[in-house]
Amino acid sequence: MRHPLVLALAVALPLAAALGCTGSDRSSAPPTSVGASRAPVLDAPSPPPAAPATPPSKMDDDVTRARTNAAQPAVAEAPYDLAADRERRARIAKEELGPRTITTVVSDIFVVIGPPGWQGGSFEQSVSLMRSSMAGYMNNRFGKKPAQAISVYLFPEGQTYESFCKKKYAAPCIAHYGFYQPGDRYMVMNIGLGLGTLTHEIVHPLVETDFPDAPTWLNEGIASVFEAPVITKPGEIHGVKNWRHPRLKRALSSASERDQARLDTLFTMRDEVFRSEAEDLHYAMARYVCQWLDERGKLWAFYQRWRDTVATDPRGEKAFADVVGMTPAEANLVWTKWTLAL
Repeated sequence: MRHPLVLALAVALPLAAALGCTGSDRSSAPPTSVGASRAPVLDAPSPPPAAPATPPSKMDDDVTRARTNAAQPAVAEAPYDLAADRERRARIAKEELGPRTITTVVSDIFVVIGPPGWQGGSFEQSVSLMRSSMAGYMNNRFGKKPAQAISVYLFPEGQTYESFCKKKYAAPCIAHYGFYQPGDRYMVMNIGLGLGTLTHEIVHPLVETDFPDAPTWLNEGIASVFEAPVITKPGEIHGVKNWRHPRLKRALSSASERDQARLDTLFTMRDEVFRSEAEDLHYAMARYVCQWLDERGKLWAFYQRWRDTVATDPRGEKAFADVVGMTPAEANLVWTKWTLAL
């Protein structure tokens, strides 16, 4: 229950790493885990036999028909209708999950869906958290939000969560806690495991819209900060230490992993490397770099500077140095000491 003057929430329920929490951008295909094996390269097939020559009379008909089609103006695509899309998504949710399913809209774009088992106080708390979080995210943090509706499915436990993925995608859910599928704009969560999944996942469509060139480490780093959100007043949101810290602390204390866990390695890390076998460490690094910046009031100045200058500063190193006053390599020791003492 929220205090009427001060909103305060610290999600302490531990969450396991939501590996690949942003799905592929294919709306009809099932989500696939990152790093799936590549199909073998096959020899090129022999070219098909040449088709028999077209009779002159049919060729003339084809040319005439092609010219006629080219002369016809293309049919203009109907403009996107946000209200109609929201209504359609709510209707589809009830068709998928049953007539007792409830829905509401948050921030104009999120169609929040509560199936039986996640209604009443649980659903209201989730919606309240989304509204408070979005007020913080859009308060001089992200510059814009998506223009199109996003379905947010909140399942109360793993069985209904997995059943939904198997029915919709013909495959298991790609993450234990939740994921965002950009292609069909579906956010699907096993919300019974903790509300931190919700505040994490709604960051992804915001980054996708506001900073489409952002690397995975920044996208997941910001999202992971808000797995343990603290909302002290309307329009403010920050993050506190969570379950990812021990993995990073272990790496920073290990002679074999210390160099891999340097702050500056993130700035040269390709997306596919972030999703490699050390993904748990990379998540932890990205999260605590972003939390360190946020505690110093630098996260959003850095994010915005990098977003606005990405064409000339693709790795963000200049934006970081301009805002922090140190290069990423120079900041590593300060950040490491802060992390170990946290």
